[in-house]
Amino acid sequence: MPLLFLVIFSFFISCLQISLKPSPKIESGVLDLRKWNLSSDGSVVLKGDSAFYWEEFLFPEDFQKKDSEKTKEVLNFKYIPSVWNGSLINGKKIAGHGYATFRFKILLNPDDTKDLALKLADQGHAYRMFLNGKLVLESGVVARTKEEMIPEMKPTVFRFAAVGPEQDFIFHVSNFHHRVGGLRYEIKLGAEDRILEERQASYIIESFLYGGFFIIALYHFAIYSFRRKNPTTVYFGGFCIAVLFYSAVTGERLLYHYLPDLFDWNLKYKIEFIMISLITVSFSLFFAELYQEDKSKWRYILKSVIGINLSFIVFTLFTEPVIFTELLNFVDLSRIVLSCYVLYGLFLSIRQKKEGSVLFLMAILFVFVCGINDSLSGRSIIHTPRVLSYGLTAMILLQAIMLAKIFTKDFLTAEILTTSLSQTNLAYSRFVPTEFLNLLEKKSILDIHLGDHVQREMTVLFSDIRSYTTMSEKMSPSENFQFVNSYLNKIAPVIESNHGFIDKYIGDAIMGLFPGDADNAIQASISIQKEIGKYNLSRKDLGTNPLKVGIGLHTGNLILGTIGHNERMEGTVVSDSVNLASRIEGLTKYYGSNILISEDTFHALKDPKKYNVRLLDNVMVTGKETSIFVIEILDGYDKEDLDKFLNTKKDFEIGHILYKEKAFNASIDFFKKVLKANPIDSACAFYLKRAEFYDEHGAPPEWEGIEVFAEK
Repeated sequence: MPLLFLVIFSFFISCLQISLKPSPKIESGVLDLRKWNLSSDGSVVLKGDSAFYWEEFLFPEDFQKKDSEKTKEVLNFKYIPSVWNGSLINGKKIAGHGYATFRFKILLNPDDTKDLALKLADQGHAYRMFLNGKLVLESGVVARTKEEMIPEMKPTVFRFAAVGPEQDFIFHVSNFHHRVGGLRYEIKLGAEDRILEERQASYIIESFLYGGFFIIALYHFAIYSFRRKNPTTVYFGGFCIAVLFYSAVTGERLLYHYLPDLFDWNLKYKIEFIMISLITVSFSLFFAELYQEDKSKWRYILKSVIGINLSFIVFTLFTEPVIFTELLNFVDLSRIVLSCYVLYGLFLSIRQKKEGSVLFLMAILFVFVCGINDSLSGRSIIHTPRVLSYGLTAMILLQAIMLAKIFTKDFLTAEILTTSLSQTNLAYSRFVPTEFLNLLEKKSILDIHLGDHVQREMTVLFSDIRSYTTMSEKMSPSENFQFVNSYLNKIAPVIESNHGFIDKYIGDAIMGLFPGDADNAIQASISIQKEIGKYNLSRKDLGTNPLKVGIGLHTGNLILGTIGHNERMEGTVVSDSVNLASRIEGLTKYYGSNILISEDTFHALKDPKKYNVRLLDNVMVTGKETSIFVIEILDGYDKEDLDKFLNTKKDFEIGHILYKEKAFNASIDFFKKVLKANPIDSACAFYLKRAEFYDEHGAPPEWEGIEVFAEK
């Protein structure tokens, strides 16, 4: 950071173009440059004691007459550049309004008699210049009265070729529109190419600054447009715009250079002071917002400063410069108070180790020095170039760097929070499936409220491990957890990979939902059974018993939403379809089947023929007033067992038809034939046992071939 400040300071020094060799001054109306080379030693600022004639316009012929008559004239001398207010003429102090003649001579080095130039800052009044007896330059209209005078505000470069080693300069200056008068600002003499280079460099530097101010302002306005909770950026952007316009109407006054006829002198002068007040107001707002944690009683100072400067702006708009400039001391006092408050706030921030406070303090001190310089120079107390725009540039640059650092830190914090939030959302998704949020058309779990729900047609899947209670009794609680998690880690991904999601775990049981096609649920069920087959191979190697898992499916309308109360809720589905799917899964225990589906699921399939199925039974389950057909999916078996089921399918179906027609004795033969070829057909064994019972004892009189299963 010190290196950055050194670069800024070097830039500032280069802009001032300070020469290490002291230049000569005008002494008793004569500037002796015979030992000064304007090409090699540099340009010279015309400063010193000029002959001064108050309330007289003396022309070249008047001086020629005086010089020829060799009259003994008591000359008054006036230091330039400065104001004439308060100068003693004939024992009386003169006022700011009036007119006068300045005269001085320059003795040139013989090598500097060609291709010279004067760079004249605008004097804020009206003046005309005579060189060697000829009128060569006018700015505004010089006159003896306010009504006739027309002031002008325009920096000028006057090029000329010197005739001889002695140059005679006469200036007529009149002022009736400003509270101070005189040759107030810098006039520089130098080689033409050097003066033009200096002006061009000033144009380039100022244009560069304008572009920088505008881009920084636009950047901060854009930030505010995207995030309006913090007005710091919009205040800083307004500050940059105010500095931009202030820079454009001071220094080389490029705004007036490119728009010469758009502003009159009064408006030009008003704009300059309005911009200074706008800079003060925008900076006060920016500082107040930046350090808003300071709630002390001293904050009323900021409000007072803002009020004074806004009032001054209004007063400036409706009065002439000669009037509103009388209030400058009062307004400047408010800025001095503001400066003290800012320094106080920054020292507190430094003590509290607030980030960027030291950097901001350095920038503010730099601006204060430049502001004091410009204030004193504007009053002609000192005679230095105006540098406030450079100071403000440095401050804006440093402040932009500081804000960028703060925003970078905020972005890093946001990235950390985003990562943390993503991890949190990922963690939440383990408890509340993302698909659940999508079905409720919610972007985040934060959007979920009690009672949110949606009605959709879905396929519900229930799966359960057979005889798990018996198995768990042989394991410790820790082994139980390890076993269940090992099992679920193999099954759950299968459901998700087939476009379903798990609604809940019920011990070793799983309840899954498939919002899309019923085929997805069938494919998931088949894949689960194949995964169980692989799992059983590893269990066999460990000497443990194989698992048998029953899966029940049903498709229907259901309500998916949140239930519970405001302090504790959960997502679930509520519907008779859920109960029916659970009952169908329970039937797998009776029939010994791997996968059973309802007739509704069967009819919801895109192409039922692509699956190997068989109609298993017509059943009445608890909670249903009508019977349903249950269909068995055979594709979950390995190829060898599947072939056995397919080869015996016809005999099973014949036996099943005979059984339903109460031809129990005839059906027994077909069931026995199936079991002989396929001993693992548990459903066939179930029917054989029932057929033998009814064949021996007879079926109930009301029996219609519908099996009634009551919940145990």
